[in-house]
Amino acid sequence: MLNTTDLTSTLRGMKKLFVADPTYAVRSKSFITLFQNYCAEELRSRGIESNGLHIEVEQKITVGRGKVEADVGVFNKSNEPALIVDVRSQMSSLGKNFNNYIRMKAGEVESVHVAYPGCIVGLVYIHPAADVPTKLPVNPVGSFNYANAARQLSSLIVSNSTTELLSKYQHVSYCVIDFNSNPPQLSAHIPVEGELRLEHFFDDIVASLNHT
Repeated sequence: MLNTTDLTSTLRGMKKLFVADPTYAVRSKSFITLFQNYCAEELRSRGIESNGLHIEVEQKITVGRGKVEADVGVFNKSNEPALIVDVRSQMSSLGKNFNNYIRMKAGEVESVHVAYPGCIVGLVYIHPAADVPTKLPVNPVGSFNYANAARQLSSLIVSNSTTELLSKYQHVSYCVIDFNSNPPQLSAHIPVEGELRLEHFFDDIVASLNHT
């Protein structure tokens, strides 16, 4: 079960930042950092910090010849990632960039799996359910097919029929958030796919870690 009190508080804080200055909220990472910290607490509440494991937020890890950032990482005694939760948000111009983001995420997860074959990797992807009125201008959400986005995100999840295992996530959550409700909340209608609901994400990814 999710800590709904913490989730609501986090979404309130994210909305406050975005309404005040959407460009700064996104570029400074203050908007997404709030959700990363929430994810870290959900993992911590499930007793994941045991047997030498510890949680770090925005920790750089080496992959190939470069580094990527583990938004929320669970690291072992050797400081190698055992579990990573990648957290991404897109708050405007959804149709313009979503496909590019999906291709980019597939490449990133493959680089992690090559460097750390035993690492469990999950993705939390955040979209607004509609335009959020802001004090400073921001590009509109635009016409967007949320159901198609959910299907694309589902395709990133490893399955029994998957052949390209390295470029797949073990778990993905699609968070469509109604920031205009009071308080802000997860959409009750999108996604319809149970495996994409945030309500299942943390229990499922911790279970995957415990079975490695």
